[in-house]
Amino acid sequence: MTNDRDEEFLRTKLTDGLHPAEVDLWPAVAEALPNARPAWPWRRIALCLAAPLLIAAGVLAGSAGFTNLRENPRPSFAPEANTGYAITYERQYFTLDSDLLAGLAANHNGEISADGWLPMHCGINGFLHLPDEDEMNRYSRAVRGYDSWGKLTAATDLPLAQNALLDTEANNFAAVSLYPSGMIEIPEEYDGRPYTPKAQEYPAGLIPVGRGETPDKLYLRTGARHGIYDVEMMAVVYLGDAAPETVAQLYRQKSAGLTWECESYPMANGNTALIPHCTSNPNSMPYVQSSAYFAQDGILYQVYCRPHTDGLDYSVKQEDIWAELKVVLNGFT
Repeated sequence: MTNDRDEEFLRTKLTDGLHPAEVDLWPAVAEALPNARPAWPWRRIALCLAAPLLIAAGVLAGSAGFTNLRENPRPSFAPEANTGYAITYERQYFTLDSDLLAGLAANHNGEISADGWLPMHCGINGFLHLPDEDEMNRYSRAVRGYDSWGKLTAATDLPLAQNALLDTEANNFAAVSLYPSGMIEIPEEYDGRPYTPKAQEYPAGLIPVGRGETPDKLYLRTGARHGIYDVEMMAVVYLGDAAPETVAQLYRQKSAGLTWECESYPMANGNTALIPHCTSNPNSMPYVQSSAYFAQDGILYQVYCRPHTDGLDYSVKQEDIWAELKVVLNGFT
C-alpha cells in the first residue's frame, strides 16, 4: 500500500457510510496500517518552507498551530502519525546560565555542585509527565527544585511566561519530589532501624533531558491548587545555538479511538491558546480534554486542569473545567 493515495482511498471508504453499523472503523484500521516510508532529507529541508501551508490545514492561532492527524494523516513533520493531534510552533534555542549548567553537569556526574546542590532523583507529581522517549533519556541526578516559578525563572534567566495564579506564596502543590542520590545524612537520633530519607517537595522544578555531556532540553514544571482544582503547567525549553525552526509536538497519537477538534481561545495577554476538544467518546478517558497549549518566545507550554476532590466518580462537568482553565490562561503575562 502506498502512503498517500491508497491510504486516503481506504480511509474515505471507511468513513463514507460503506460499513453498515454506526461505528467509525478508521481508528482500528489506522493502528494496523504499515509504517510510512522514511522521511527523506529533502522533506526535512522543506519543512520550514511548507510550515505555513501545513498549519493552515489545521488551526492557526497566535504562535501555535493545531493539526488533526486523522483529517490530515501522516504530514511531512510526522510521517508515522495518523491519529491524535499535533501542536506546531516556532521553537527557539537558548543558552543556559553557565554556572547553572556547570552545576547540572556536576550533579549528573554524581558530584555536589558549586552552589551545594546534591545529586537528586526526581519524582513527578500530578498528571503532566515527560514523553516516553524523554523520560528514558533524562539527564540523570541533575534535577532542581525551586520554591516558586519566579525563583526558577531567575535561576535560569529564561524568558518564561509568568502567571500570578500559579506562583503564589500559598501554593500547596508539589510539582516535583526530590530524593538524594547516594549522599544521605543520617539523623543523630537514628536508632538502627532501616532509614528512608524524606522527599523534598517543591512547587517548581527543572528536569533536564539528554545523553551528552550537557542536557539538550529542559522540562519546567509548576502547579497550584485553586479551590477544587489542581492546575499544572509544563514548559519545554531547547538548549543550543541553532536557528529557530517550525516543529510539531504530537499528542494522543496512540489513542486511535479518540477524535478531536480545536478551540482557539484568545488570552488576556494577546496570545492565543489551543484547547483540543474530544469529539468521539471522551468519557472513555475522563478529563482527557482538559489541556491547553500556547507558545511564547519560542517555548511551548501545556496547562492542565482537573478537580482533585472527586476521587474516581468524575462528577465535575467538563464545561466547568474549561471555565477554570480559561481563568488560568487569562492570568499569563
